[in-house]
Amino acid sequence: QAGVASGSHASTVGLLPGSPKALPTMPTAPPNTASDRPVRWGVLGCAGIAAKVCHGIAETPNAEVVAVASRSMDRAKAFVEAHAKGAKAYDTYEALIADPEVQVVYIPVLTSLRAGWVEKAAAAKKHVLSEKPLAANYADAEKAVKACRDHQVQFMDDTMFMHHPRLAEMRKAIDAEGFGKVKHVVSCFTIPFGNDPSWASSDIRMKADAEPLGALGDLGWYCVRFSLWAFGWEFPEDVSCHYFETTSEGVPITLHCVMRYSEGRSATFDASFKCSLRQSVQVVGENQSLTLDDFVVNQSLDGSSFFVEQGSIADRALTFPKTSSEKTMDGCIQHAKVIETFCGIVQRGAMDDEWSKKALDTQKILYACHLSGTNGGAWVKPGADAAMA
Repeated sequence: QAGVASGSHASTVGLLPGSPKALPTMPTAPPNTASDRPVRWGVLGCAGIAAKVCHGIAETPNAEVVAVASRSMDRAKAFVEAHAKGAKAYDTYEALIADPEVQVVYIPVLTSLRAGWVEKAAAAKKHVLSEKPLAANYADAEKAVKACRDHQVQFMDDTMFMHHPRLAEMRKAIDAEGFGKVKHVVSCFTIPFGNDPSWASSDIRMKADAEPLGALGDLGWYCVRFSLWAFGWEFPEDVSCHYFETTSEGVPITLHCVMRYSEGRSATFDASFKCSLRQSVQVVGENQSLTLDDFVVNQSLDGSSFFVEQGSIADRALTFPKTSSEKTMDGCIQHAKVIETFCGIVQRGAMDDEWSKKALDTQKILYACHLSGTNGGAWVKPGADAAMA
């Protein structure tokens, strides 16, 4: 039932300061409305990450929030007043989804409930921006994305760094002749919140019935996504994940994962709710390495950068000199870039299924990591894991 299915997802990112396939035309605007009007958004839930997305919508000229839903009308009204002035407030999710003014539904509800609401929104011909992970397992995620494809509405997950222009510049650096083949990707995303007993006992990310993938889903998602990107969306042959710390319900708190590729290539990452804030990545080529220490959320809105480095060994190995070249670029509000990209797709009226594919690819590898973690680090082939589920 709509008023009870909330418990909006308190994403960590919300709390911290190829050609598309030719697919059928999708619905853009309801009848009797101008197609050049800003794309109209409805927000399912009132947690911190929803406030950040509303800020992104406000920063985007071709977007506006027209409706907000919560389990409580008072909470919905308070959220509207603080983050979406002028929007309608609803106390059920069904009412928002049924609103003919709403074109896009942003869905940050609990991971255990998310896929079901994606399906309901798609059935109502609403485009969907979903928080991640998409579901607690791969099968439910696949079903939710299929619903969007079947109803010819756009689906995208809210992995914000994918929309930062820095990503294209990093691709140029990695593809440059002097970099060499990518051999290894090392990444991490950790936060210290779990060291606070109050947070650890009350936050939904520590609850099996709300966020069963814990730190893997909340933080490791970004590491998996970046690793896939760095390897040109090539799938690893198999993965191994060790859960070093879990709650009494088995929710992962601290973990290390390995994604094993052919020809001696690999990606490794660690994620934790109980380590200092880290969000770094290193792409290791045969000759050079690319590094950055804010790959998930920029340290500054004024600018961003990354480094391309190359080491050497001096005479008699007395020193190991290193050359480092920094690539800088203008600032970017990446949570607004997500909205800008999404609205552009809606206004063009042609679905870009590449975003759905990237979401499902990430979910498939993430779920294989989870199955490995719950089976003592056993090697699991993504997509061939039904026997272990």
